[in-house]
Amino acid sequence: MNQLGDLLFSLPVLQAAKQELNARICSVVRQDLSPLLISAGLVDEILPKGERFIKSLRKEEFNKAVLFSESPRSLIAAYLLRIKERIGFKTSSLSFLLTKKVQRTGVPSLFNNIKLGFEIGLKTMRTDYTGILNIPSENLNNVKKWFKENKVDVSKTIAVSINASRKRQNKCLEENKWVEIIDILSKKGFNCVLSGAEWERESLNKTAKKCRIKPKLFTAENGILDSAAFLKISSLFIGIDSGAMHLAAAVGTKCIAVFGCTDPLQICPVPLEKHTIIKKGDITQVTAEDIILKVKI
Repeated sequence: MNQLGDLLFSLPVLQAAKQELNARICSVVRQDLSPLLISAGLVDEILPKGERFIKSLRKEEFNKAVLFSESPRSLIAAYLLRIKERIGFKTSSLSFLLTKKVQRTGVPSLFNNIKLGFEIGLKTMRTDYTGILNIPSENLNNVKKWFKENKVDVSKTIAVSINASRKRQNKCLEENKWVEIIDILSKKGFNCVLSGAEWERESLNKTAKKCRIKPKLFTAENGILDSAAFLKISSLFIGIDSGAMHLAAAVGTKCIAVFGCTDPLQICPVPLEKHTIIKKGDITQVTAEDIILKVKI
């Protein structure tokens, strides 16, 4: 799995596989995301990617390959490793290599992954990912130290996530609206913190400089577990449909989630009743006021 959201969508299935099958689980996942699975105790081994991927796995004797991703490379690997049961989605480009096929509805989602879980024989899976992750005390302490050093009141802190990957720019709200949101919320006494990965620091700082009251930045220098800890400690998350939104929901933080072209009924933060969804047909139709009116801490 290469995307944060896709990884989080797999958690209920992995948890059930551990509990019902007592399975030994090896995961192929992007390296910077792997600490989430390791700290949760859901996987026994993180498998390497790269040119020697297949060779490094030949020593393993796998019973099942579960393809949460439709990556051709992963499916080819499962086939070349002669894994007898290869379970994935019918919509995969190489679905003829699967031994069991599940119909995927819409985009990758928690509910599509649960279908895969039933296909491998799991009987009971949670319909949300909240509380499955385990954030180490070391990362929580890192974030608490950050709050103390920056003199930020946790009880009034709103984590604001504004960025998306290059391929998903149609999910983004215009920068001037974020500046307006931060200015008004700051004036109301909230501590808005622009949050993201370390590689986002430069762009976040550009946005921060345009605000009347410059917000603090939190970029996880120590990796994804620090991001998870920051979102858990924050009182509220505001952001677009993104992996960060799902991570905030997964650690139990209430989200105000902004949707444009994507369908919140498929990929909303869960459980839905805990969160607030702002949905317009086009993200440009969402106003700063739409979001500000929903903020309650």
